[in-house]
Amino acid sequence: MAEAKKPTKARVPPTSALESTTLSKTKQPGTSNAAPATPAYMSKYTVGDQISHPMFGNGTVTAIHTNKLTIEFPHSVIKQIVDDFVTHRQL
Repeated sequence: MAEAKKPTKARVPPTSALESTTLSKTKQPGTSNAAPATPAYMSKYTVGDQISHPMFGNGTVTAIHTNKLTIEFPHSVIKQIVDDFVTHRQL
């Protein structure tokens, strides 16, 4: 009677061998896969600017994150507002 053959395991190369093969095929020396840098958004306001908002009135810019301004209004009311909705206050 013939014995049944045992199934053989598939041979898998070590992870480091897979990575080096993948990298050598996809990346050329001296090139970068990073996207081109886009210029950062620059608000026309700076911290300390006096601004005016149609609903909240006059306030002072206390922080800036991209196009969002953190503004302190009278009576310690703090709001985050997109810079397009405020104007520089005339002193």
